[in-house]
Amino acid sequence: MKKYAVLLMAVLAVVVFSSGCTSQGNNTYNFKGISFNYSSSWQEISNIKTQDALVGVGDPDSVDKPTNSVNTLVIVQKVPISSNSTLKQFYDDTYAQYAQDSTFQTISNKTIKVNGLTGYENVHKIMVNGVLKEERVVWLEKNGNAYVILCGALIGDFDGQQSNFNIVINSFKIQ
Repeated sequence: MKKYAVLLMAVLAVVVFSSGCTSQGNNTYNFKGISFNYSSSWQEISNIKTQDALVGVGDPDSVDKPTNSVNTLVIVQKVPISSNSTLKQFYDDTYAQYAQDSTFQTISNKTIKVNGLTGYENVHKIMVNGVLKEERVVWLEKNGNAYVILCGALIGDFDGQQSNFNIVINSFKIQ
């Protein structure tokens, strides 16, 4: 009987390990007043050109070789909100400006809650450096600053990256 129990446990272990139920873990970013987890297969992006960016992380396998641009990424920005404005006004004004771009197409807008903060989420398509991308952008506010979490990927990769985007968004904290 003991042989069968040991054999059963060995078979069960092989099934669990081969099924992908084990986790490779995540990396953690904790600097500049924010923290979040991101996929262990992603890397920090060193050459972010986005205004007000605190940090960017992305999939190194999505780099466009000719331009050296990362196509699948998350960029976190910190932008001061005018004292006579609100996060909602800032959010609405930003997308009113984007609506002037003929390549911009809103897919959805909703209110979202991240670690106790109520914010806004916009999903849209837009041309970025000649490439059509889909972006999911979460807007949060703390201490008079907007924290903008921009998650983007090529149209064909966007849906498949939601789990990686969720790792960042669901773990995002402002100190």
